[in-house]
Amino acid sequence: MSGISTHVLDLTRGRPAAGVEVRLWREAGGHWEEVSKRKTDADGRVKSMLRENETVESGRYRLRFETGEYFREHGGEALHPFVEVAFEVRNATEHYHVPLLVTPHSYSTYRGS
Repeated sequence: MSGISTHVLDLTRGRPAAGVEVRLWREAGGHWEEVSKRKTDADGRVKSMLRENETVESGRYRLRFETGEYFREHGGEALHPFVEVAFEVRNATEHYHVPLLVTPHSYSTYRGS
């Protein structure tokens, strides 16, 4: 099944980052269009960034994670007010899982499964 999903892990607290706002954008004709806005669930996941019955198309995308807001809500501050991860969908039949590992002062991402 094709699509785009994500998972946010708070490495400082050693647990999933619940309640992080995540927006998906797609490049179209030289500008970016917002596709969707979600919040991570109790397990830090957004199982689908696409609308129901919508399929992923080839092209450039970016996910914007509101990490600064998340850390403020947990009594801290963050170096990065948000994290944007740009990626390219080359094969629209594949699923693109883009996890984010965060601390108040760093982040890392990779293509998951």
